[in-house]
Amino acid sequence: MAGTPDASMEEILWRSPPHVQMMGGYLHSNNILFYFAESPFFDPTSNNASLAIQANYNEAFRHFVETREAFEGRLKTMQGLEFVVSYDPIQAAAQPDGRFAHDPSNIWVIRKQTRRKRAGQEDEVVVLSTYFIVGDCIYMAPSVASVVGNRILSAVTSLTSLLKTASALPSFTPSHGHTYLPPAPKHADASQPGTQSQQSKENTPLPEDAAGKAPLVGSQVVSAGSSLQDTRTLAESFSLLSRYGDEFMDEHPLVGEPGSFILSRVNDTDRTLTAKQAANVGTTAGKVGTPQVRVDTPGRASEKGATPSGTDESKMRKKKAKLGS
Repeated sequence: MAGTPDASMEEILWRSPPHVQMMGGYLHSNNILFYFAESPFFDPTSNNASLAIQANYNEAFRHFVETREAFEGRLKTMQGLEFVVSYDPIQAAAQPDGRFAHDPSNIWVIRKQTRRKRAGQEDEVVVLSTYFIVGDCIYMAPSVASVVGNRILSAVTSLTSLLKTASALPSFTPSHGHTYLPPAPKHADASQPGTQSQQSKENTPLPEDAAGKAPLVGSQVVSAGSSLQDTRTLAESFSLLSRYGDEFMDEHPLVGEPGSFILSRVNDTDRTLTAKQAANVGTTAGKVGTPQVRVDTPGRASEKGATPSGTDESKMRKKKAKLGS
């Protein structure tokens, strides 16, 4: 027969056109069990085999093998393993008046089952397996465990393939964390001035996918974000130029009192704070180089007929006289 002892019975397809020709050229209700008995699915130790052998050597049992109804009726009186037809397409399509409601199909269902006699009760029947006969091909119906196991295996295989494909896709940004697709751009509120220039790099939106293009992944997201940042920087530069014109601001502004020309440096907070404190103290304590104003009474100034000595002009004259000497 077809198949090897180690092969799974659920993976076997068996057919034998020569046996069909020997049985009259087609399968019907009276020869379907004998055709199945030629397949590797049949058990020679079953009651079917025992009854067929008895009919060959005992004329009293010959009528049991002439029709399927008589054959299965005899099996019901026995105890043990048996094969019976559970679905007959001809009987399913037949009507009480002998006509067919529809064309009968060519599918037969055979069950392998065990029967145990119980005194005063109905027989205990346990179905072991089910077989389909389609045309002249015989299949074994898979068990529920096999169907569920195959579905779970298919799902696990698909998930494994998905994880392998997705493992190279995620990209990391401080603002969005790990993402598989570029985040949607965040539109700034145009009513708030300076919003565009105050946005940080972490909040810089990535470019949207163009229609008909594949989504950006991996290093493509980084390159696209860098290109967009360059474009934003250029736009902000033109905006500042058109807004402030010729005005400018030192990168390191001057700190301290007037005339000291002390340049601030990045992260030089201590020196800047010291310079500011010195400027505040100089205006009140009369530090050298800080102009001070001495207020004189108007009468005294008019009596002398000269400019008060505490003014800036008098001090400048004294300094010039000293330099000239």
